Formats: sequence, structure tokens, C-alpha cells
Amino acid sequence: MNTIAVKSSRDKIVVTFDKTEANMNILLKFLERLEVEQNAEKINFSKDILKIAEEIKSTWWQANKKRFLN
Repeated sequence: MNTIAVKSSRDKIVVTFDKTEANMNILLKFLERLEVEQNAEKINFSKDILKIAEEIKSTWWQANKKRFLN
């Protein structure tokens, strides 16, 4: 058996993992991330949100980089 198998029907996608080959913690983290991504797609952000996020990240990094690089 393959470690990962994917089957698609009309209304479902079924993903099967070989239990002897898969790490449960990694799979749970993957599923959690997949859920976050799916929920994020449902939100209708404007294009400006990415610009704002980049400004916040840049400002935070300028204020905190000495803590991490020294």
C-alpha cells in the first residue's frame, strides 16, 4: 500500500494514510493547517490586507531584530 492514497467522488475527497508509515502528530498539524487555509479562503479580504500585514511585519522586525540577532 502507498503511504498516502487519494480518492475523489462526486461530493467527497478521501485521503487515506498508511498507519505504519505515517506520523500522527505531523498529520494532525497538517490537518489543522489545512483547516486554517480553508477558513481563510472563506474570508473576503481586500488586497490592502497584504500591504498592511507587510507594514506590521516590517515595523515589528525593526523594533525587535536586535533581540534576535545579538
